[in-house]
Amino acid sequence: WPASLSQAIGGSFGTICYLFAINFLTFPVINSMKNVNEYNGAVSKAVSGVWIVNVIFSILALGFYREDTQDLVLANLDNGPYLSALKLLLCVDLLFTFPIILSSGRQILENALLGPDSRKEESFSLARAGIVAGAVSSCFGLAQIGGFGAVANLVGGVAQGTLAFIMPPAIAVAIAKQAQDDDEEMMMMMNGGEMIGQCAIAAFGVSVVAAVTYFTFSEMQ
Repeated sequence: WPASLSQAIGGSFGTICYLFAINFLTFPVINSMKNVNEYNGAVSKAVSGVWIVNVIFSILALGFYREDTQDLVLANLDNGPYLSALKLLLCVDLLFTFPIILSSGRQILENALLGPDSRKEESFSLARAGIVAGAVSSCFGLAQIGGFGAVANLVGGVAQGTLAFIMPPAIAVAIAKQAQDDDEEMMMMMNGGEMIGQCAIAAFGVSVVAAVTYFTFSEMQ
């Protein structure tokens, strides 16, 4: 059990971000919906359902195993025939899910590093292989730094925390500055209360990212 509130936040907030701070990942959902106006309701119901299931699962796990609860609750279970089969099926699921997730990251890196028109170049295949090798090596390196909970907390806190709390205010301020010539009133509003709000959100994001990084690495030592 966490010894302090700061340790509790630093040791868990990254995992919460990993599960719920997915605002940047919902754009494909919006594009694929038949009626975009139903997006808010659909996301609210989905997040609420996942939150309820996670809360119930956490309460049950802590009720059964208390201080001995592992990062991955399957580690608390015995190795009977049915549970062993369940673990193997989970491994199979992860093995097939990983390439799908990696493919999205690979495409983002290709467009950022090589450009969208680089597929026509002769050196594209070699550069693509290098990007894939680097991504796989990074994933392998992350897998060595600690247990499942530590990796999820670190990745969620740094990556998802940055995307959810730091990037949106930065984008909002950048858009407001670009619109200064076309709409001075918008920039004046951003210079007032909204600018303070955006800066507060960004400061909170920086604090959370720093706290999660510090507590995660301190737990692994």
